[in-house]
Amino acid sequence: MKKKNFVSLLMLLILPGIVIWGKSNEESKNSTSPSGESVPIGDLPGWKQIFYDDFTKDAALGSWGSECDYSKNVYKGAEGQKWRSYPKCFTDTYQKRPYRADSVLSVKNGVLNFHLHPVAGQPAGANPTPVITGTSQYQTYGRYTARFKVDSPDLKEYHIAWLLWPQTEKWPDDGEEDFPEGSLAGKIGGFHHYAGMGACIGCQDEAVSNKKYTEWHTYTIEWRPGNIKYILDGDVILDSDEWVPTKPMRWQLQTETKGFGSNSGNLMVDWVTVYKYVL
Repeated sequence: MKKKNFVSLLMLLILPGIVIWGKSNEESKNSTSPSGESVPIGDLPGWKQIFYDDFTKDAALGSWGSECDYSKNVYKGAEGQKWRSYPKCFTDTYQKRPYRADSVLSVKNGVLNFHLHPVAGQPAGANPTPVITGTSQYQTYGRYTARFKVDSPDLKEYHIAWLLWPQTEKWPDDGEEDFPEGSLAGKIGGFHHYAGMGACIGCQDEAVSNKKYTEWHTYTIEWRPGNIKYILDGDVILDSDEWVPTKPMRWQLQTETKGFGSNSGNLMVDWVTVYKYVL
């Protein structure tokens, strides 16, 4: 019996494509990670993992901040992961308030925490981005997954749009992928903004769900040639072949302000992971 077990283990070790350093699905569900589900480690069919961060290295509040240098790396993870963040001189979409990573972002107890609260008398958000391949934030096609929740149902003055944004900075020409997007006090949704000849303001497909941000959820954008999928907890809620972007994009965890109020709460990111598309 012992000999058979040894042979079975040896076969697992040498079979190509077997991920032996990651956790099984059952182990993942029973994980001691903050969300109860640990970061997946290893490649997937059609996808090569190029980045992950489960935020095991602490970073004090203030360490992610920058006055006006977007190229500055503001966080380095336990395995060397690099992050940047929009500086204070960048403003958000709706009320044109400054991003305040210096007062919002920190890492502790295994989570990247957005402490969403008024700063200098007005709501303040943050907009971090991973450096996924050495010195670059960009790739053409990819799979992007994050697991997070908020601890308050009342964050009506905060709007999330975790997005893929074109390197060209040409919008709407080169498209945009927003998932998840919506008020943090509302239901989870998203928008696939058309690129190329289909691009225009308002030219888009919408994803909708009945789920809210106050529970742990896993969000995935799958961007392949000619296809976009938005996946929520394993369920596809958008699948579109319409005017899919074809140029390099970066992933921004855009958490900004929209409206007025003085509510406070925390958006807690357990982990993120990025894959490269492979044929």
